[in-house]
Amino acid sequence: MSQPSTTSSVTRTAPGGHFYGWVVVVVGGLLTFLGTGFYSYSRGVFLPSLAEELAEGSRFAVAMGFSLAAVTNAVISPFLGRLLDRHSPKHVILIGIGVVFASYLLLAITQTLWQFYLVVGVGMGVGMACMGTLAWHRTIISWFDHWRGRAIALGVAGASLAGIVMPTLVTWLVANFGWRYSFVVFAFITLLILVPVVLLLLKDRPEDIGEVRDGHKYVAANPIAQRVVDTADARIWHWREMLRSPAFWSIGMIFGAMGCVFSAIMLHLYGHIQDIGLGADKAAMVVSVLAAFALLGKPVIGWLSDVWGARVTIWLALLAQAASLVLFAFVTTYPTALLAACIFGFGLSGMSPLRTFALSVSLGSASFGSANGVLRSVELPLVISASPLAGLIYDSTGSYQLAFLILAGMLLLACIGPLFIRAGGSRERERIAQQKH
Repeated sequence: MSQPSTTSSVTRTAPGGHFYGWVVVVVGGLLTFLGTGFYSYSRGVFLPSLAEELAEGSRFAVAMGFSLAAVTNAVISPFLGRLLDRHSPKHVILIGIGVVFASYLLLAITQTLWQFYLVVGVGMGVGMACMGTLAWHRTIISWFDHWRGRAIALGVAGASLAGIVMPTLVTWLVANFGWRYSFVVFAFITLLILVPVVLLLLKDRPEDIGEVRDGHKYVAANPIAQRVVDTADARIWHWREMLRSPAFWSIGMIFGAMGCVFSAIMLHLYGHIQDIGLGADKAAMVVSVLAAFALLGKPVIGWLSDVWGARVTIWLALLAQAASLVLFAFVTTYPTALLAACIFGFGLSGMSPLRTFALSVSLGSASFGSANGVLRSVELPLVISASPLAGLIYDSTGSYQLAFLILAGMLLLACIGPLFIRAGGSRERERIAQQKH
């Protein structure tokens, strides 16, 4: 793929001559740990308390609030994506941190279900869109090409690390201080850590500090690789062209399915493990083990996508998640629950990095923000339906078994999608090089 030209003749790198892009990856990891990681991996622990106090015990009613947040996210994402392609992701992320901070404080004083819907549906929806993967993945795409899969995978590892820590921590916080004070703790941790880190360390683009994508050292050491120019990477897509692209719709189907499964599992798995009689501590451990394997799987997924490309790696992730959901549907023992968590965690490790990798390869990096934003609207019907549907099935049957089987079937159907996208990765780059010579 082509390298953007630099706007400065000064070459500055991180201390010791290391490529500064890896510092940007670390910032992204911290954003996912304290942002989407806190939010996603803790809400299942909060669910029983929120349902009992705000919704007369209805998990479906509380799940609707999180689906409203997904609607808000999808509505603003196309506009946010165009903004990120043209302006500073750093500024957008700082706005998001402020909105999330205020939303956590408001959640702590929420008294009614409609207030919960307003704060989560609007506040968290806007805040997480601004500080979440849409913004900092745009930054990663600007910094990396040949190392893109691994850079994205390492950045999103922060969310999995949060998944290891959060279930046990939040279970303890809620048990000892209540869910309201727990949200206050979330608010101040988010503000006091993320604001200084983003202000001081996040750089929007390599040319801002006289660098180039992948770093001057890599470019100098790999001159042949750098001559393999992918003209599609610099193409500017109009949203109408995106909607005519089979690859765009395929990516939407694949990751819409993965996204809806993730939202349902993160909200309902903790309660499901408790419901089968394993207790709160074991339920928290199952979620933590799931997150641990998602963390361990990310370097593997990153390497596979960089080498083999998106198709094979996506199939691996989809099949692992589908198999684990079948196990969860019929689980009755703690060891089986842990096994299912391990398999699901590995499959989950590919969701965020593979989505970004596939989209940037198929539609190019120049329009990545816009494409990413429009894609949220395509994925929305799947994402918002899963959590309430699982809650409704539970309210009706007293079990999540049917819900998990439906979600497994959806993932198997999504296996059609990779046939219509570009693979990317070094294998495809080598093939392009051979054709040109």
